[in-house]
Amino acid sequence: MSLFQQWGKFMTAAAQAHAAWELDTSRRILGDPKRVLLLLLFILPIFIFGPAIAAEVADQAAAAGDTLPDVLGGKKAYSPAFYTTSIFIASILIGLCAGLIPGCIGAGG
Repeated sequence: MSLFQQWGKFMTAAAQAHAAWELDTSRRILGDPKRVLLLLLFILPIFIFGPAIAAEVADQAAAAGDTLPDVLGGKKAYSPAFYTTSIFIASILIGLCAGLIPGCIGAGG
């Protein structure tokens, strides 16, 4: 058996073991009422304070005249004001490398 076939079987077995562990963990948490209550208590501040903070940010934006912050545009921006071919290729390579990272949400693939 070639190295790549052995590596593929190893990776398949590892993925199956990880999936079994995730199922076991989620069943343990969702099957126990105390753990579900604790989970809800951890999530509750998001639903209470999230809309309040969003409303405050919206009020500040309206008070500022809906101008863009300096970090998004203008001469104080974090991104370059012009793009060259090397910057374009580097951004593609960074996106490709990030897309190869399993579990990296929103970064590439």
